[in-house]
Amino acid sequence: MKKHLSLLLALLMLAPAAVSCAETEDPAAPASDPTVSAEPAAEETVPEETEISRENYPDTLPELDFGGETVTIHSRGDDESIYEVSVEEMTGEVVNDAVYERNEMVAERLNVKIVGFAGEKWDAYNNAIASLRASIMSADGAYDAIAGWSARIPSLSLEGLLLDLNEMPHLNLEQPWWNQSAVDELQIAGHLYFVTGNIAKTMLSAMCIYVFNQKVADDFDVENLYDVVNEHRWTIDYINELTTNVYVDLDGDGQMGTADLYGLTSSSVNDADGYMQGFRVSMISRDEAGLPVLDVDTERFTTIVEKVYNLMWNNPGCYAITGDGTDLKPFSEDRALLSTTRISGVVSSLAEMESDYGILPYPLLNDAQTEYGTRVQDALSLWCIPIDSKNPEMTSAVLEALAAQSYRTVTPAYFDVALKNRYSRDVQTAEMMDLIERSVLINFESLYNESIGNPWFVLRTLMPQKNSNFASYWATNSKVITKMLEKAVEKIQANG
Repeated sequence: MKKHLSLLLALLMLAPAAVSCAETEDPAAPASDPTVSAEPAAEETVPEETEISRENYPDTLPELDFGGETVTIHSRGDDESIYEVSVEEMTGEVVNDAVYERNEMVAERLNVKIVGFAGEKWDAYNNAIASLRASIMSADGAYDAIAGWSARIPSLSLEGLLLDLNEMPHLNLEQPWWNQSAVDELQIAGHLYFVTGNIAKTMLSAMCIYVFNQKVADDFDVENLYDVVNEHRWTIDYINELTTNVYVDLDGDGQMGTADLYGLTSSSVNDADGYMQGFRVSMISRDEAGLPVLDVDTERFTTIVEKVYNLMWNNPGCYAITGDGTDLKPFSEDRALLSTTRISGVVSSLAEMESDYGILPYPLLNDAQTEYGTRVQDALSLWCIPIDSKNPEMTSAVLEALAAQSYRTVTPAYFDVALKNRYSRDVQTAEMMDLIERSVLINFESLYNESIGNPWFVLRTLMPQKNSNFASYWATNSKVITKMLEKAVEKIQANG
């Protein structure tokens, strides 16, 4: 009885469904194929891989929360140096706002408050060094990090006042936002006290470069100089030959003067320094313990001095001054094919220039040199952590995050401003700027220069004197440099 009742109830439940099907079925419709599903199978969706670009390049920081702690960064008091650490508000200026947004993003991500402290400017920076030394030695923990002036700050590492960045937990020094030459060249017996890279806008602004005037290049039927660079034909001999015959006596006085047109305008001081890194020369090697030893190839340096001298003083198409700072006015007024300067000079002097211009690296010494080199004039900041930093783990995480976000957004914004928006829309220009940045060479002897007797100032010393005798110069100065380097090494060893 129970089985029959259950069957009856099941039939009653199925009946409405059967009637509904019968009422809606189209008798003219073809019979359905039982082997084919009534609805097509849903396509399997494969998530698209996000293409890695500069704007979204990932870092390796884990999720961190530092509970709202304040991170105080000591910087030089010059406007640009403060500007790279922190800005007070959004102003509508592209780079200012990129720095502001960077700091806001890092502060929110790590739950910290980032504060910049402006010390003395470059002309009084010895006072800043004295203040920093006193602060660190008293262990007052006033500064979590220092963005120090590269010409002076290295002395603190010789005194044992800075932490070894190789031991910091969150710094990933293989990432593209850290300058790799600094990471390699500034190692002292396995210890690293300074880093720089995209975190330092001053590294970008102080890059030594050549600029070319497209109108003058067209007037003199000059080939595409970007191609020359890419084909590794951009050597100092090429420039010498190119510019020799580019001279016009515009004022008709029969003498070479500031009103005439030249193939190259340059300074024999800071701009001369640029050839040292441009030629990727070295004055230091390392002993078995990894400590620096003076090691100068006098034959190579003799060649370098002679080539730069010939370009500046034996070339009728070159107008070089014996002082510092290239005047870009002739270039901006279409009276120079080439000029040497820094990125900061482009920003300050060429913003209103009507003719088109391009940016090139410093030249190769010869066609045997495989890589370009870019000097960063010593206005750049080196970033370090004092030994009394209250939370080195937090500081290292903040520096890594700031550097990564600078790489993604601040550097492209700055390059676009420098190049009047061409970086974002001109492939050749962007490639050239990226090449120059990748070629930045930061070596031990250029940054510890003032602590070891100024060996790196070979060209800025000889060129204003119109002196091409390297052998005599080196015989006079090498003993002092050797002795000062030995003293610096003794300090390094004494501090472990």
